[in-house]
Amino acid sequence: MTVSIVRPAERGLEPVKPDSPVQLRVVADGLDGEPYVHLTEVPAGHHIATHSHSETEVTIILSGSARVDGAECPAGTVIVIPANQSYALDAGDEPLTFVVVRPRKASYDGPK
Repeated sequence: MTVSIVRPAERGLEPVKPDSPVQLRVVADGLDGEPYVHLTEVPAGHHIATHSHSETEVTIILSGSARVDGAECPAGTVIVIPANQSYALDAGDEPLTFVVVRPRKASYDGPK
């Protein structure tokens, strides 16, 4: 594994799927013993439906704000979500940018 540096102007985010407002860049793929890391941007007011992952997740709010399971999470907030814990996320009144770190690539279960 080599050092990866992703500056804000060089994020190179792409839609999660065609016509999706959610933009994502996988920074580390979580394979071969590497952690899984991705950057995500969602528009203001965007709802990410209830779901879970097979691995513990650390989410760091870089800009904007989110509501996670009823808790307000402004920029700078660090959220630890246990493996297999169901949760939902709602962006605040401005676009939301966050980074997700997991110990390895995870399976996804959702939306519920």
